[in-house]
Amino acid sequence: MKYANLHLHSTFSDSQLTPLQVVRIGKSLGYNALTLTDHETDGGLNDFFTACENEGLEYMAGIEFYGMEEGVNLHLTALDYDINDPGIRAFVKERCELMAECTRRCVERGIKLGFIHDFTWNDVLDVCDEGAWICIDHVIRAMKQKRVMPAADDGSVLRQNVFKGPEPKSFFPEHPTAEQVIKMIRKASGVAVLAHPYKGQTRFVERLVGYGLNGIEISHPDLQGNDAHLALQMADTFCLYRSGGTDHTGAMSGCGGVNAVPALQGITEEEFIILRERRLG
Repeated sequence: MKYANLHLHSTFSDSQLTPLQVVRIGKSLGYNALTLTDHETDGGLNDFFTACENEGLEYMAGIEFYGMEEGVNLHLTALDYDINDPGIRAFVKERCELMAECTRRCVERGIKLGFIHDFTWNDVLDVCDEGAWICIDHVIRAMKQKRVMPAADDGSVLRQNVFKGPEPKSFFPEHPTAEQVIKMIRKASGVAVLAHPYKGQTRFVERLVGYGLNGIEISHPDLQGNDAHLALQMADTFCLYRSGGTDHTGAMSGCGGVNAVPALQGITEEEFIILRERRLG
Protein backbone atom coordinates (compact mmCIF):
# COMPACT_ATOMS: atom_id res chain seq x y z
CA MET A 1 0.00 0.00 0.00
CA LYS A 2 1.32 3.44 -0.95
CA TYR A 3 1.56 6.17 1.68
CA ALA A 4 0.45 9.19 -0.38
CA ASN A 5 -1.95 9.71 -3.29
CA LEU A 6 -0.98 12.98 -4.99
CA HIS A 7 -3.20 12.99 -8.08
CA LEU A 8 -6.93 13.27 -7.39
CA HIS A 9 -9.97 15.18 -8.66
CA SER A 10 -13.28 16.32 -7.19
CA THR A 11 -16.58 17.98 -8.10
CA PHE A 12 -14.62 21.20 -8.50
CA SER A 13 -13.47 19.82 -11.88
CA ASP A 14 -14.40 16.49 -13.48
CA SER A 15 -15.05 14.00 -10.68
CA GLN A 16 -18.31 12.93 -9.09
CA LEU A 17 -16.95 13.11 -5.53
CA THR A 18 -16.75 16.14 -3.24
CA PRO A 19 -13.42 16.96 -1.57
CA LEU A 20 -14.82 15.55 1.70
CA GLN A 21 -15.78 12.28 0.02
CA VAL A 22 -12.36 12.01 -1.62
CA VAL A 23 -10.68 12.38 1.76
CA ARG A 24 -12.90 9.90 3.57
CA ILE A 25 -12.52 7.27 0.86
CA GLY A 26 -8.77 7.85 0.77
CA LYS A 27 -8.52 7.25 4.49
CA SER A 28 -10.68 4.13 4.28
CA LEU A 29 -8.30 2.74 1.64
CA GLY A 30 -5.30 3.23 3.90
CA TYR A 31 -3.64 6.38 2.53
CA ASN A 32 -1.92 8.64 5.05
CA ALA A 33 -1.42 11.69 2.82
CA LEU A 34 -3.46 13.15 -0.04
CA THR A 35 -3.34 15.97 -2.56
CA LEU A 36 -6.29 17.26 -4.56
CA THR A 37 -5.23 18.22 -8.10
CA ASP A 38 -8.37 19.44 -9.84
CA HIS A 39 -8.02 20.63 -13.43
CA GLU A 40 -6.99 24.28 -13.61
CA THR A 41 -8.57 25.16 -10.26
CA ASP A 42 -7.79 24.84 -6.58
CA GLY A 43 -11.22 26.04 -5.53
CA GLY A 44 -11.82 22.87 -3.52
CA LEU A 45 -8.67 23.10 -1.41
CA ASN A 46 -10.20 24.80 1.64
CA ASP A 47 -12.80 22.03 1.99
CA PHE A 48 -10.12 19.46 1.24
CA PHE A 49 -7.66 20.81 3.83
CA THR A 50 -10.37 20.91 6.51
CA ALA A 51 -11.42 17.33 5.73
CA CYS A 52 -7.81 16.10 5.89
CA GLU A 53 -7.27 17.77 9.25
CA ASN A 54 -10.48 16.28 10.63
CA GLU A 55 -9.45 12.81 9.42
CA GLY A 56 -5.86 13.12 10.64
CA LEU A 57 -4.27 12.95 7.17
CA GLU A 58 -1.28 14.85 5.83
CA TYR A 59 -1.90 17.04 2.79
CA MET A 60 -0.47 19.69 0.50
CA ALA A 61 -1.82 22.08 -2.12
CA GLY A 62 -2.28 20.76 -5.64
CA ILE A 63 -3.64 21.61 -9.06
CA GLU A 64 -3.33 20.12 -12.56
CA PHE A 65 -2.50 22.36 -15.51
CA TYR A 66 -2.06 21.79 -19.24
CA GLY A 67 1.05 22.86 -21.12
CA MET A 68 1.93 22.48 -24.78
CA GLU A 69 5.30 21.23 -26.01
CA GLU A 70 5.87 20.53 -29.70
CA GLY A 71 2.13 20.20 -30.24
CA VAL A 72 1.74 17.68 -27.38
CA ASN A 73 -0.62 18.55 -24.55
CA LEU A 74 1.31 17.70 -21.39
CA HIS A 75 -0.33 17.49 -17.97
CA LEU A 76 1.62 19.30 -15.27
CA THR A 77 0.68 19.18 -11.61
CA ALA A 78 1.66 21.89 -9.18
CA LEU A 79 2.35 20.51 -5.70
CA ASP A 80 2.89 22.28 -2.37
CA TYR A 81 2.82 25.78 -3.89
CA ASP A 82 1.86 29.11 -2.31
CA ILE A 83 -1.91 29.24 -2.85
CA ASN A 84 -1.86 33.03 -2.43
CA ASP A 85 0.73 33.60 -5.16
CA PRO A 86 -0.62 36.39 -7.44
CA GLY A 87 0.47 34.60 -10.61
CA ILE A 88 -1.34 31.39 -9.69
CA ARG A 89 -4.44 33.27 -8.56
CA ALA A 90 -4.71 35.30 -11.77
CA PHE A 91 -4.06 32.28 -13.98
CA VAL A 92 -6.63 30.06 -12.24
CA LYS A 93 -9.27 32.80 -12.49
CA GLU A 94 -8.60 33.24 -16.20
CA ARG A 95 -8.63 29.52 -16.99
CA CYS A 96 -11.86 28.91 -15.07
CA GLU A 97 -13.57 31.78 -16.87
CA LEU A 98 -12.42 30.50 -20.26
CA MET A 99 -13.56 26.96 -19.49
CA ALA A 100 -16.96 28.15 -18.26
CA GLU A 101 -17.47 30.11 -21.49
CA CYS A 102 -16.53 27.07 -23.56
CA THR A 103 -18.96 24.83 -21.65
CA ARG A 104 -21.73 27.45 -21.90
CA ARG A 105 -21.35 27.55 -25.69
CA CYS A 106 -21.48 23.75 -25.84
CA VAL A 107 -24.69 23.73 -23.80
CA GLU A 108 -26.26 26.28 -26.13
CA ARG A 109 -25.15 24.14 -29.07
CA GLY A 110 -26.78 21.10 -27.47
CA ILE A 111 -30.03 22.98 -27.02
CA LYS A 112 -29.96 24.13 -30.65
CA LEU A 113 -29.29 20.60 -31.91
CA GLY A 114 -32.05 19.11 -29.76
CA PHE A 115 -29.85 16.96 -27.51
CA ILE A 116 -30.61 19.19 -24.51
CA HIS A 117 -34.14 20.27 -23.62
CA ASP A 118 -36.00 21.83 -20.67
CA PHE A 119 -32.64 22.98 -19.41
CA THR A 120 -30.61 26.22 -19.28
CA TRP A 121 -27.09 27.37 -18.48
CA ASN A 122 -28.34 28.66 -15.12
CA ASP A 123 -29.24 25.07 -14.22
CA VAL A 124 -25.55 24.20 -14.64
CA LEU A 125 -24.45 27.10 -12.46
CA ASP A 126 -26.82 25.92 -9.73
CA VAL A 127 -24.77 22.73 -9.16
CA CYS A 128 -21.34 24.42 -9.28
CA ASP A 129 -19.39 25.54 -6.25
CA GLU A 130 -17.62 28.87 -6.38
CA GLY A 131 -14.23 28.37 -8.00
CA ALA A 132 -15.25 25.30 -10.00
CA TRP A 133 -13.72 24.52 -13.40
CA ILE A 134 -17.05 24.02 -15.16
CA CYS A 135 -17.04 21.17 -17.66
CA ILE A 136 -19.36 18.57 -19.17
CA ASP A 137 -19.44 16.61 -15.91
CA HIS A 138 -21.21 19.54 -14.25
CA VAL A 139 -23.68 19.67 -17.15
CA ILE A 140 -24.48 15.96 -16.82
CA ARG A 141 -24.86 16.22 -13.05
CA ALA A 142 -27.19 19.22 -13.40
CA MET A 143 -29.29 17.48 -16.05
CA LYS A 144 -29.71 14.44 -13.82
CA GLN A 145 -30.66 16.60 -10.86
CA LYS A 146 -33.28 18.35 -12.97
CA ARG A 147 -34.39 14.93 -14.27
CA VAL A 148 -33.97 15.77 -17.93
CA MET A 149 -31.46 12.91 -18.20
CA PRO A 150 -31.94 9.40 -16.77
CA ALA A 151 -29.90 8.75 -13.63
CA ALA A 152 -28.30 5.70 -15.26
CA ASP A 153 -27.23 7.63 -18.38
CA ASP A 154 -23.44 8.00 -18.55
CA GLY A 155 -23.69 11.02 -20.83
CA SER A 156 -21.90 9.34 -23.74
CA VAL A 157 -24.43 10.59 -26.32
CA LEU A 158 -24.06 14.14 -25.06
CA ARG A 159 -20.28 13.91 -25.03
CA GLN A 160 -20.10 12.55 -28.57
CA ASN A 161 -22.68 14.75 -30.25
CA VAL A 162 -22.43 18.04 -28.36
CA PHE A 163 -18.98 18.32 -26.79
CA LYS A 164 -16.89 16.68 -29.52
CA GLY A 165 -16.24 17.60 -33.13
CA PRO A 166 -14.72 20.54 -35.04
CA GLU A 167 -17.18 23.17 -33.80
CA PRO A 168 -16.97 22.51 -30.04
CA LYS A 169 -13.22 22.04 -30.38
CA SER A 170 -13.04 25.63 -31.62
CA PHE A 171 -14.71 26.77 -28.39
CA PHE A 172 -11.94 25.44 -26.17
CA PRO A 173 -9.26 27.94 -25.12
CA GLU A 174 -5.70 27.47 -26.26
CA HIS A 175 -3.35 26.01 -23.69
CA PRO A 176 -0.25 27.88 -22.52
CA THR A 177 3.18 26.47 -23.22
CA ALA A 178 4.73 23.96 -20.84
CA GLU A 179 7.49 26.46 -20.16
CA GLN A 180 5.00 29.12 -19.05
CA VAL A 181 3.24 26.72 -16.70
CA ILE A 182 6.40 25.31 -15.16
CA LYS A 183 7.91 28.74 -14.54
CA MET A 184 4.65 29.93 -12.95
CA ILE A 185 4.60 26.95 -10.59
CA ARG A 186 8.23 27.43 -9.59
CA LYS A 187 7.69 31.15 -9.03
CA ALA A 188 4.92 30.18 -6.59
CA SER A 189 7.49 28.01 -4.71
CA GLY A 190 5.83 24.82 -5.91
CA VAL A 191 7.04 21.51 -7.27
CA ALA A 192 6.31 21.27 -11.01
CA VAL A 193 5.51 17.64 -11.88
CA LEU A 194 5.16 16.00 -15.27
CA ALA A 195 2.03 13.89 -14.80
CA HIS A 196 1.63 10.35 -16.21
CA PRO A 197 4.42 10.65 -18.83
CA TYR A 198 3.19 7.88 -21.14
CA LYS A 199 3.26 7.43 -24.92
CA GLY A 200 6.85 8.64 -25.16
CA GLN A 201 6.40 11.88 -23.21
CA THR A 202 9.58 11.20 -21.25
CA ARG A 203 11.44 12.40 -24.36
CA PHE A 204 10.60 15.95 -23.25
CA VAL A 205 11.95 15.62 -19.71
CA GLU A 206 15.45 17.02 -20.29
CA ARG A 207 14.03 20.12 -21.98
CA LEU A 208 11.35 20.53 -19.31
CA VAL A 209 14.01 20.34 -16.61
CA GLY A 210 15.63 23.27 -18.37
CA TYR A 211 12.39 25.19 -17.87
CA GLY A 212 12.38 24.32 -14.17
CA LEU A 213 10.58 20.97 -13.98
CA ASN A 214 11.53 19.33 -10.69
CA GLY A 215 9.12 16.42 -10.34
CA ILE A 216 7.69 13.47 -12.29
CA GLU A 217 4.95 10.92 -11.68
CA ILE A 218 6.36 7.42 -11.33
CA SER A 219 3.12 5.72 -10.24
CA HIS A 220 -0.15 6.14 -12.14
CA PRO A 221 -2.74 3.79 -13.73
CA ASP A 222 -1.50 4.81 -17.19
CA LEU A 223 2.15 4.09 -16.38
CA GLN A 224 2.75 0.47 -17.26
CA GLY A 225 5.71 -1.52 -18.55
CA ASN A 226 8.33 0.55 -20.32
CA ASP A 227 6.58 3.85 -19.54
CA ALA A 228 6.88 3.17 -15.81
CA HIS A 229 10.53 2.14 -16.22
CA LEU A 230 11.35 5.32 -18.17
CA ALA A 231 9.61 7.54 -15.62
CA LEU A 232 11.74 6.06 -12.83
CA GLN A 233 14.84 6.42 -14.96
CA MET A 234 14.09 10.10 -15.58
CA ALA A 235 13.49 10.67 -11.86
CA ASP A 236 16.91 9.25 -11.05
CA THR A 237 18.78 10.82 -13.97
CA PHE A 238 17.55 14.36 -13.32
CA CYS A 239 17.13 14.11 -9.53
CA LEU A 240 13.39 14.81 -9.68
CA TYR A 241 10.84 14.58 -6.90
CA ARG A 242 8.69 11.49 -7.27
CA SER A 243 4.93 11.80 -7.36
CA GLY A 244 1.95 9.67 -8.31
CA GLY A 245 -1.68 8.86 -7.69
CA THR A 246 -4.85 7.25 -8.95
CA ASP A 247 -6.25 10.19 -10.98
CA HIS A 248 -9.60 9.24 -12.59
CA THR A 249 -9.32 5.56 -11.75
CA GLY A 250 -10.52 3.51 -8.83
CA ALA A 251 -12.69 4.16 -5.79
CA MET A 252 -11.44 7.72 -5.29
CA SER A 253 -12.41 8.81 -8.81
CA GLY A 254 -16.16 8.33 -8.68
CA CYS A 255 -15.91 7.11 -12.28
CA GLY A 256 -17.56 4.07 -13.81
CA GLY A 257 -16.86 2.03 -16.91
CA VAL A 258 -13.26 1.22 -17.69
CA ASN A 259 -12.06 3.43 -14.83
CA ALA A 260 -13.99 1.49 -12.20
CA VAL A 261 -11.13 -0.89 -11.44
CA PRO A 262 -8.90 -1.33 -8.38
CA ALA A 263 -6.34 1.48 -8.26
CA LEU A 264 -3.98 2.18 -5.35
CA GLN A 265 -1.12 4.07 -6.98
CA GLY A 266 0.89 6.71 -5.15
CA ILE A 267 4.27 7.18 -3.50
CA THR A 268 5.97 5.86 -0.38
CA GLU A 269 6.29 7.71 2.91
CA GLU A 270 9.98 8.33 2.25
CA GLU A 271 9.23 9.79 -1.19
CA PHE A 272 6.52 11.99 0.31
CA ILE A 273 8.83 13.30 3.04
CA ILE A 274 11.59 14.03 0.53
CA LEU A 275 9.12 16.12 -1.49
CA ARG A 276 7.54 17.85 1.50
CA GLU A 277 10.90 18.76 3.03
CA ARG A 278 12.42 19.68 -0.37
CA ARG A 279 15.43 17.50 0.25
CA LEU A 280 16.39 17.60 -3.43
CA GLY A 281 16.55 21.40 -3.40
